Amino acid sequence: MKKLDKSGEDSFEEPSAEDFLMEEQETEEEKKGKKRRKRLFQFIGLFVALLLVAQIFNIWLDLFSPQSRELARVSEELSTIEHMESYKEAVAVIVGSDSRGTGFIISPDGYMLTNHHVIEQNEPFYVSLPNGEVYEAEVIKSIETPDLALLKVEGDQLPFLSLREYGATEHEEIYVIGNPGLQSSIVNEGEIESSEGTYQRMKITNTILPGHSGSPVLSKEGEVVGVVYARTIGSEAGYGLAIPLERVYEHFPELKEL
Repeated sequence: MKKLDKSGEDSFEEPSAEDFLMEEQETEEEKKGKKRRKRLFQFIGLFVALLLVAQIFNIWLDLFSPQSRELARVSEELSTIEHMESYKEAVAVIVGSDSRGTGFIISPDGYMLTNHHVIEQNEPFYVSLPNGEVYEAEVIKSIETPDLALLKVEGDQLPFLSLREYGATEHEEIYVIGNPGLQSSIVNEGEIESSEGTYQRMKITNTILPGHSGSPVLSKEGEVVGVVYARTIGSEAGYGLAIPLERVYEHFPELKEL
């Protein structure tokens, strides 16, 4: 330890035994702290690795499950129907901070429909079209009930689906195009089983899975007659529930002018 004596010259004082003990104790404590931090980092690394393995395992299960394979097979057959490929071009994957759903373009200048719950608290989110183009979407209007959202992407001469002037009828045959699970542009067919209440909802027989939210319900002529928003519980796939076109027009009357 360095000191100045009365003459102003440097003098030195020998460290005490206590100083040596304190330095030794600090060194031991530092070593123990480093070991604890190392074990903590190892544990966190192992935990993250296990989560990644589980996620990859779930992805493979989803992609290669019998249900996914059957959906892909049926979709491939239905995609050979005239104009079906052009319908699929207007159906997008919507990816947010914590979600993945479906939306579809309804005008060449980029207006889109999806569900409120697909975009709620998930900004920023992006719209990916089957041709590989990706857009950042703007929310024009979003309504919790009946779970609808109108979006806008900046584009010109985009592929789009036409809205029918009137709603669907019971037992009408329909298509749904969506992005269930980790699949994209999947087509399935069914029919409108019933309409419950005055323009409240449509029950459809199409297979509906997570990721189908916001999918268009199309007539055999390729016109939009509803928007998928949920499925019933009680069977493996569940029945689909869709918002009828009448309710879409009720909350977004400006769409009649598109």
